[in-house]
Amino acid sequence: MPQARLWCGSVRQLLGDCPSDYRHWLSPTELTRFQGFTARHRRDQFLAGRWQVRRALATLHGGSAQEWQLSALPDAPPHVAGGPVACFDVIGISHSGDVVACALSTVTCGLDLERHDRRALDLEGLAALVFSDAERECWRAQPVACRQTGFLGWWTLKEAWLKARGRRLDAAAMRSIEALPVGAGPANARLWREANFTLALVGPGPSVPPLIATPTPCSEAQCWWLRES
Repeated sequence: MPQARLWCGSVRQLLGDCPSDYRHWLSPTELTRFQGFTARHRRDQFLAGRWQVRRALATLHGGSAQEWQLSALPDAPPHVAGGPVACFDVIGISHSGDVVACALSTVTCGLDLERHDRRALDLEGLAALVFSDAERECWRAQPVACRQTGFLGWWTLKEAWLKARGRRLDAAAMRSIEALPVGAGPANARLWREANFTLALVGPGPSVPPLIATPTPCSEAQCWWLRES
């Protein structure tokens, strides 16, 4: 049976935990990718995410975090390039601001995370770009004070859907994806709304893998159904 495990953490705390000389634990492709970033916050997010994945691999499969090596090909999710034992986990990483999340799964999944405290958004304009008619109706029924976090829920789900299928972020593609909350019925996505971020996990097929979330998110997962016209 497919499984996915999820970790969330603070970029600052992860950087404080990892060895300071990143040249000793980043793989050659990771080092090349890292050196291509000019913005300090992107460098920090990259290091934190890669260290978080290594810690997760060590927790699940053994060895030390530094023994695990990852790829870093452009426009591609990382995969395990070496380690103390054979490992075929599929890796997902997403970050926003000071929060980074990673998933280890037995099947390909899409993972996306968005902070709540981002700059003011043109919600009506963005909704027109990426929402279906049914989604706009559902979104506008929410209290005005809840619409930004509500919008981010749809956005993370749609972006995670595209990531699970190896596709680029595109407004027309997002508009063709319809995501609606479900109760006890079939669901192929999970959504968490934490105090300061929203996180979505989408599976590649009709159902998302059973998930073990550790140590966060803390909120109860909401079930969603996504389909593309």
